[in-house]
Amino acid sequence: MQVEAEWHRMTSVALVRPTNFWVADPVNETQRHFYGSQSQPHPDRLLAQHDAVRHALLAEGIEVVDVPPPPDAPLAFNVRDAGAVIGSTLMLGRMGRSVRACEPAWLAADLGVVASAPDTGVFEGGDVNVTPDQVFVGIGERTDLKGCASLATMTRQVVRIPLSPGVLHLDVALNLLGPSLGVLHRPALAGAAPEGFTWIEITEDEFLEQAANILVLGPHCVMMDSRHTRLEHLLNGHGYTCILVELDEITKVGGGVRCMTLPLTRTPT
Repeated sequence: MQVEAEWHRMTSVALVRPTNFWVADPVNETQRHFYGSQSQPHPDRLLAQHDAVRHALLAEGIEVVDVPPPPDAPLAFNVRDAGAVIGSTLMLGRMGRSVRACEPAWLAADLGVVASAPDTGVFEGGDVNVTPDQVFVGIGERTDLKGCASLATMTRQVVRIPLSPGVLHLDVALNLLGPSLGVLHRPALAGAAPEGFTWIEITEDEFLEQAANILVLGPHCVMMDSRHTRLEHLLNGHGYTCILVELDEITKVGGGVRCMTLPLTRTPT
């Protein structure tokens, strides 16, 4: 395993197929909006969209490592939250929601790796963005200061980014797409955005559809929700190729294509 920067070429990624997804008690604002309504996520359609993403990753030459879903864990397909590869270390999550608590240990056991994990607080991989010398960590309801403190032993500088109340993870508010470019919904941050980046602003409507949750496949190449044509055109203007996938069912659970993928290796090019 090796991830030195979000924008390096992804060569292998872990996926958890949502074969055991069901509409359980909501655990985030997006789920509270959709669950129990006529537009709540349909398991068959969600599975079909997940499979389409898998095929798109394979078509890009990326190795897919299939991790079976743990029993009684309907949200495990959002595997990004169960951990984060930072450098050569898999830092497992410490998840505060009981419905997800089993996921990190299950992930490490299936991958057959020795991993680190916080011994206090809460920590989820969706709150992590990695650069060669820094790791950005969202501080909110899913990762707190105690959980973040587990990263202090790493060689990277830890940059804490406070999130606004109700924001699920850093990666639905802010994502790095390159060494000087990122996407951002400013109201989702409780403070200033990191300096040194050109930020493409996400609108409120786009934010509600998880538009910032973009997966970087490599330099100037991303995978994103096909609904967000304005954002696609802006990225094209910055020289990015956008691989479009349908995510309108998956995003009803909270998160998008980044949340449902856990990069295991990225190669500098």
